Amino acid sequence: MWLGLWWLQLRVTIVGFNPGDFLSVDHTCDGANLPLTVQWKGAPPQTEAYVVRMYDPDAPGDTFTHWLVYNLTGEELKPSLPGLLEGYNDFGQLGYGGPCPPPRDQAHRYVVEVYALRRPLRITPPVTWKRVRSLLEDKVLARGETFVRYKRTRR
Repeated sequence: MWLGLWWLQLRVTIVGFNPGDFLSVDHTCDGANLPLTVQWKGAPPQTEAYVVRMYDPDAPGDTFTHWLVYNLTGEELKPSLPGLLEGYNDFGQLGYGGPCPPPRDQAHRYVVEVYALRRPLRITPPVTWKRVRSLLEDKVLARGETFVRYKRTRR
């Protein structure tokens, strides 16, 4: 199974946050919904593209995709990158949808995973995580992840 062992592990960081830190409200539905800046290192030299996904594994029912970006080049994802190819999040919108857990829930984890690919994905819109995942099997050279947390304050 392709989601099994990885021979190469990427080192993924979210700028301004250590693994497990709580997100500032600016990056969530309770604030300005600002996308994060993500950096990574350790990809093999034959890497031609990257996929980045941010998801909530603690969402009720199933994992919830908050951000999906594909066919990136370079080792950084910034919201201001020109020509950014973004897929649909599970809010049903293109681009970033900030964390927004139910107010009564404990803190949710928000995992940012990066896949290094041997070649860019050939995919046409609408681009969803389900479709991207089905195309990754023979293309992944390395993978890495990190996470942050968020808990809404009761209003």
